[in-house]
Amino acid sequence: MRLKLDKSRNLICVSFDYDEVVIRKMNSIPGSRWNPKRKYWTFENNYSNLALFLEMFKGEYLLFDSKMKYFADPELIADYFNYYYLPQFEKKLKLKGYSQNSIKVYLNHNRSFIKYIKKDLFRIEMADVNDYVLYLLDELNNTHSYANQFISAFKTFNNLILELDGINNKLLRPKKKKKLPKVLNKREIKDIIAAVDNLKHQLILILTYSAGLRVSEVVKLKISDIDSDRMLIYIRSAKGYKDRYTLLSKSVLTKLRLYLKAFQVHKYDAQWLFPGQNKEKHLSKRSAQK
Repeated sequence: MRLKLDKSRNLICVSFDYDEVVIRKMNSIPGSRWNPKRKYWTFENNYSNLALFLEMFKGEYLLFDSKMKYFADPELIADYFNYYYLPQFEKKLKLKGYSQNSIKVYLNHNRSFIKYIKKDLFRIEMADVNDYVLYLLDELNNTHSYANQFISAFKTFNNLILELDGINNKLLRPKKKKKLPKVLNKREIKDIIAAVDNLKHQLILILTYSAGLRVSEVVKLKISDIDSDRMLIYIRSAKGYKDRYTLLSKSVLTKLRLYLKAFQVHKYDAQWLFPGQNKEKHLSKRSAQK
Protein backbone atom coordinates (compact mmCIF):
# COMPACT_ATOMS: atom_id res chain seq x y z
CA MET A 1 0.00 0.00 0.00
CA ARG A 2 1.25 3.46 -0.89
CA LEU A 3 0.33 6.63 0.97
CA LYS A 4 0.85 10.18 -0.17
CA LEU A 5 -0.57 13.54 0.77
CA ASP A 6 -2.62 15.97 -1.25
CA LYS A 7 -1.47 18.96 0.80
CA SER A 8 -3.71 21.45 -0.99
CA ARG A 9 -6.83 19.56 0.13
CA ASN A 10 -5.29 18.01 3.27
CA LEU A 11 -6.15 14.51 2.11
CA ILE A 12 -4.30 11.24 2.56
CA CYS A 13 -4.35 9.25 -0.68
CA VAL A 14 -4.04 5.47 -0.52
CA SER A 15 -3.43 3.17 -3.47
CA PHE A 16 -3.31 -0.63 -3.45
CA ASP A 17 -4.07 -3.68 -5.56
CA TYR A 18 -7.73 -4.66 -5.61
CA ASP A 19 -8.68 -6.42 -2.38
CA GLU A 20 -12.24 -6.61 -1.03
CA VAL A 21 -11.08 -6.88 2.58
CA VAL A 22 -8.96 -3.74 2.25
CA ILE A 23 -11.83 -1.92 0.53
CA ARG A 24 -14.17 -2.73 3.43
CA LYS A 25 -11.62 -1.35 5.86
CA MET A 26 -11.19 1.81 3.80
CA ASN A 27 -14.97 2.31 3.78
CA SER A 28 -14.97 2.24 7.58
CA ILE A 29 -12.78 5.37 7.78
CA PRO A 30 -15.00 8.46 8.24
CA GLY A 31 -15.24 10.54 5.05
CA SER A 32 -13.24 8.10 2.92
CA ARG A 33 -13.89 8.21 -0.82
CA TRP A 34 -12.81 6.33 -3.92
CA ASN A 35 -11.36 8.48 -6.70
CA PRO A 36 -12.12 6.56 -9.93
CA LYS A 37 -10.08 8.91 -12.08
CA ARG A 38 -6.86 8.67 -10.09
CA LYS A 39 -7.64 5.18 -8.79
CA TYR A 40 -6.94 5.76 -5.13
CA TRP A 41 -8.85 6.20 -1.89
CA THR A 42 -8.78 9.43 0.08
CA PHE A 43 -9.64 10.49 3.60
CA GLU A 44 -9.03 13.63 5.62
CA ASN A 45 -5.58 14.02 7.09
CA ASN A 46 -6.42 14.24 10.79
CA TYR A 47 -5.26 12.42 13.90
CA SER A 48 -8.28 10.15 14.39
CA ASN A 49 -8.37 9.01 10.75
CA LEU A 50 -4.64 8.37 10.64
CA ALA A 51 -4.71 6.49 13.94
CA LEU A 52 -7.61 4.34 12.74
CA PHE A 53 -5.92 3.60 9.42
CA LEU A 54 -2.60 2.61 11.00
CA GLU A 55 -4.33 0.44 13.57
CA MET A 56 -6.25 -1.43 10.85
CA PHE A 57 -3.17 -1.93 8.69
CA LYS A 58 -0.39 -2.13 11.28
CA GLY A 59 0.57 -5.60 10.09
CA GLU A 60 0.79 -4.50 6.46
CA TYR A 61 3.71 -3.10 4.50
CA LEU A 62 3.08 0.62 3.98
CA LEU A 63 5.11 2.89 1.72
CA PHE A 64 4.92 6.62 2.42
CA ASP A 65 5.45 8.74 -0.69
CA SER A 66 5.20 12.03 1.20
CA LYS A 67 7.34 13.30 4.04
CA MET A 68 6.10 12.16 7.42
CA LYS A 69 6.11 15.69 8.83
CA TYR A 70 3.16 16.59 6.58
CA PHE A 71 0.90 13.91 8.06
CA ALA A 72 -1.44 14.75 10.93
CA ASP A 73 0.80 13.07 13.51
CA PRO A 74 4.27 11.85 12.46
CA GLU A 75 4.61 10.10 15.84
CA LEU A 76 1.88 7.66 14.81
CA ILE A 77 3.79 6.73 11.68
CA ALA A 78 7.00 6.32 13.67
CA ASP A 79 5.08 3.97 15.97
CA TYR A 80 3.98 1.99 12.90
CA PHE A 81 7.57 1.62 11.71
CA ASN A 82 8.63 0.49 15.18
CA TYR A 83 5.75 -2.00 15.33
CA TYR A 84 6.35 -3.39 11.85
CA TYR A 85 10.13 -3.48 11.46
CA LEU A 86 11.68 -3.80 14.91
CA PRO A 87 10.21 -7.28 15.63
CA GLN A 88 11.70 -8.44 12.31
CA PHE A 89 15.01 -6.90 13.34
CA GLU A 90 14.86 -8.63 16.72
CA LYS A 91 14.27 -12.03 15.11
CA LYS A 92 17.23 -11.62 12.78
CA LEU A 93 19.50 -10.55 15.63
CA LYS A 94 18.51 -13.68 17.54
CA LEU A 95 19.16 -15.85 14.49
CA LYS A 96 22.62 -14.31 14.17
CA GLY A 97 23.37 -15.16 17.80
CA TYR A 98 23.45 -11.69 19.35
CA SER A 99 23.24 -11.62 23.15
CA GLN A 100 19.99 -10.53 24.78
CA ASN A 101 21.65 -7.40 26.09
CA SER A 102 22.97 -6.43 22.63
CA ILE A 103 19.53 -7.03 21.12
CA LYS A 104 17.92 -4.76 23.71
CA VAL A 105 20.49 -2.01 23.11
CA TYR A 106 20.20 -2.20 19.30
CA LEU A 107 16.39 -2.12 19.42
CA ASN A 108 16.34 0.88 21.76
CA HIS A 109 18.81 2.83 19.62
CA ASN A 110 16.83 2.29 16.42
CA ARG A 111 13.50 2.93 18.13
CA SER A 112 14.75 6.33 19.30
CA PHE A 113 16.22 7.11 15.88
CA ILE A 114 12.93 6.34 14.11
CA LYS A 115 11.07 8.60 16.53
CA TYR A 116 13.56 11.38 15.88
CA ILE A 117 13.74 11.42 12.09
CA LYS A 118 9.97 11.12 11.44
CA LYS A 119 10.68 9.88 7.94
CA ASP A 120 9.95 6.86 5.78
CA LEU A 121 12.72 4.44 6.70
CA PHE A 122 13.44 3.56 3.10
CA ARG A 123 14.14 7.21 2.34
CA ILE A 124 16.74 7.62 5.04
CA GLU A 125 19.90 9.35 3.85
CA MET A 126 23.35 9.60 5.36
CA ALA A 127 22.57 13.19 6.40
CA ASP A 128 19.68 11.92 8.57
CA VAL A 129 21.98 9.60 10.47
CA ASN A 130 24.66 12.27 10.87
CA ASP A 131 22.07 14.77 12.13
CA TYR A 132 20.92 12.27 14.74
CA VAL A 133 24.49 11.62 15.87
CA LEU A 134 24.96 15.38 16.34
CA TYR A 135 21.67 15.48 18.25
CA LEU A 136 22.94 12.75 20.58
CA LEU A 137 26.20 14.61 21.17
CA ASP A 138 25.12 18.26 21.24
CA GLU A 139 21.53 18.20 22.49
CA LEU A 140 21.52 15.16 24.75
CA ASN A 141 25.18 15.43 25.79
CA ASN A 142 25.82 11.74 25.22
CA THR A 143 29.35 10.38 25.04
CA HIS A 144 31.23 9.53 21.86
CA SER A 145 31.02 5.87 22.86
CA TYR A 146 27.23 6.10 23.06
CA ALA A 147 27.06 7.73 19.62
CA ASN A 148 29.32 5.03 18.19
CA GLN A 149 27.07 2.40 19.73
CA PHE A 150 24.11 3.93 17.90
CA ILE A 151 26.03 3.90 14.60
CA SER A 152 26.75 0.20 15.04
CA ALA A 153 23.09 -0.42 15.87
CA PHE A 154 21.88 1.48 12.81
CA LYS A 155 24.38 -0.18 10.46
CA THR A 156 23.17 -3.58 11.63
CA PHE A 157 19.54 -2.49 11.18
CA ASN A 158 20.36 -1.31 7.69
CA ASN A 159 22.20 -4.51 6.81
CA LEU A 160 19.45 -6.81 8.07
CA ILE A 161 16.26 -4.85 7.31
CA LEU A 162 16.55 -1.68 5.23
CA GLU A 163 19.37 -2.65 2.86
CA LEU A 164 19.95 0.97 1.83
CA ASP A 165 22.98 1.41 -0.41
CA GLY A 166 25.71 3.96 0.09
CA ILE A 167 25.17 4.72 3.77
CA ASN A 168 26.98 2.27 6.02
CA ASN A 169 30.44 2.72 4.55
CA LYS A 170 30.28 6.51 4.64
CA LEU A 171 29.02 7.13 8.16
CA LEU A 172 31.36 9.23 10.28
CA ARG A 173 32.19 7.94 13.74
CA PRO A 174 33.16 10.30 16.58
CA LYS A 175 36.63 9.62 17.91
CA LYS A 176 36.63 7.66 21.12
CA LYS A 177 38.02 9.57 24.06
CA LYS A 178 40.89 7.78 25.72
CA LYS A 179 40.61 8.02 29.47
CA LEU A 180 42.74 6.26 32.02
CA PRO A 181 40.63 4.00 34.23
CA LYS A 182 40.34 4.78 37.90
CA VAL A 183 42.00 1.88 39.70
CA LEU A 184 41.36 1.23 43.37
CA ASN A 185 44.34 0.30 45.52
CA LYS A 186 44.47 -2.82 47.70
CA ARG A 187 43.48 -0.95 50.83
CA GLU A 188 40.37 0.48 49.17
CA ILE A 189 39.36 -2.94 47.82
CA LYS A 190 39.76 -4.52 51.25
CA ASP A 191 37.70 -1.76 52.85
CA ILE A 192 34.87 -2.26 50.35
CA ILE A 193 34.79 -6.02 50.93
CA ALA A 194 35.06 -5.63 54.71
CA ALA A 195 32.09 -3.25 54.68
CA VAL A 196 29.83 -6.09 53.44
CA ASP A 197 28.50 -8.25 56.26
CA ASN A 198 26.57 -10.82 54.22
CA LEU A 199 28.86 -13.74 53.30
CA LYS A 200 27.05 -14.38 50.02
CA HIS A 201 27.30 -10.76 48.90
CA GLN A 202 30.90 -10.60 50.03
CA LEU A 203 31.77 -13.67 47.96
CA ILE A 204 30.15 -12.15 44.86
CA LEU A 205 32.35 -9.08 45.30
CA ILE A 206 35.47 -11.16 45.88
CA LEU A 207 34.90 -13.32 42.80
CA THR A 208 34.19 -10.28 40.65
CA TYR A 209 37.40 -8.59 41.72
CA SER A 210 39.86 -11.45 42.22
CA ALA A 211 38.88 -13.52 39.18
CA GLY A 212 38.14 -10.59 36.88
CA LEU A 213 34.55 -11.68 36.25
CA ARG A 214 31.57 -9.74 35.03
CA VAL A 215 28.54 -9.71 37.33
CA SER A 216 26.60 -11.66 34.70
CA GLU A 217 29.32 -14.34 34.80
CA VAL A 218 29.44 -14.57 38.59
CA VAL A 219 25.70 -15.17 39.00
CA LYS A 220 25.75 -17.95 36.39
CA LEU A 221 28.47 -19.98 38.13
CA LYS A 222 27.66 -23.53 39.14
CA ILE A 223 29.31 -25.42 41.98
CA SER A 224 30.83 -27.76 39.39
CA ASP A 225 32.55 -24.78 37.74
CA ILE A 226 34.90 -24.50 40.72
CA ASP A 227 37.91 -26.73 40.04
CA SER A 228 39.78 -26.84 43.35
CA ASP A 229 42.25 -29.45 42.08
CA ARG A 230 43.58 -27.24 39.31
CA MET A 231 42.64 -23.99 41.08
CA LEU A 232 40.56 -22.78 38.16
CA ILE A 233 37.07 -21.35 37.62
CA TYR A 234 35.21 -22.40 34.48
CA ILE A 235 33.22 -19.58 32.85
CA ARG A 236 30.41 -20.75 30.56
CA SER A 237 29.17 -18.77 27.56
CA ALA A 238 30.93 -15.55 28.48
CA LYS A 239 30.89 -12.50 26.23
CA GLY A 240 30.64 -13.58 22.62
CA TYR A 241 29.37 -16.99 23.80
CA LYS A 242 32.94 -18.09 24.50
CA ASP A 243 33.90 -20.38 27.37
CA ARG A 244 37.05 -19.66 29.31
CA TYR A 245 38.97 -20.43 32.51
CA THR A 246 40.17 -17.98 35.11
CA LEU A 247 42.36 -18.44 38.18
CA LEU A 248 41.05 -19.42 41.60
CA SER A 249 43.13 -18.17 44.52
CA LYS A 250 43.56 -20.05 47.79
CA SER A 251 41.95 -17.28 49.82
CA VAL A 252 38.89 -17.28 47.55
CA LEU A 253 38.67 -21.08 47.78
CA THR A 254 38.67 -20.82 51.58
CA LYS A 255 35.87 -18.24 51.44
CA LEU A 256 33.95 -20.44 48.98
CA ARG A 257 34.09 -23.42 51.32
CA LEU A 258 32.82 -21.31 54.20
CA TYR A 259 29.97 -20.09 52.01
CA LEU A 260 29.02 -23.58 50.79
CA LYS A 261 28.97 -24.88 54.35
CA ALA A 262 26.86 -21.97 55.58
CA PHE A 263 24.32 -21.81 52.73
CA GLN A 264 24.13 -25.51 51.78
CA VAL A 265 23.48 -24.63 48.11
CA HIS A 266 24.68 -28.08 47.00
CA LYS A 267 21.35 -29.48 48.21
CA TYR A 268 19.45 -27.81 45.37
CA ASP A 269 19.02 -29.74 42.12
CA ALA A 270 20.16 -26.92 39.83
CA GLN A 271 23.48 -26.61 41.70
CA TRP A 272 23.83 -22.87 41.12
CA LEU A 273 26.56 -21.34 43.24
CA PHE A 274 24.27 -18.35 43.83
CA PRO A 275 20.66 -19.55 43.49
CA GLY A 276 17.84 -17.04 43.28
CA GLN A 277 14.55 -17.08 45.17
CA ASN A 278 13.48 -19.83 42.79
CA LYS A 279 16.24 -22.32 43.57
CA GLU A 280 16.06 -23.74 40.05
CA LYS A 281 17.33 -20.41 38.69
CA HIS A 282 20.47 -18.46 39.41
CA LEU A 283 20.52 -15.10 41.14
CA SER A 284 19.63 -12.35 38.68
CA LYS A 285 22.23 -9.84 37.56
CA ARG A 286 20.08 -6.97 38.83
CA SER A 287 19.76 -8.53 42.29
CA ALA A 288 23.53 -8.98 42.50
CA GLN A 289 24.12 -5.36 41.49
CA LYS A 290 21.92 -4.12 44.32
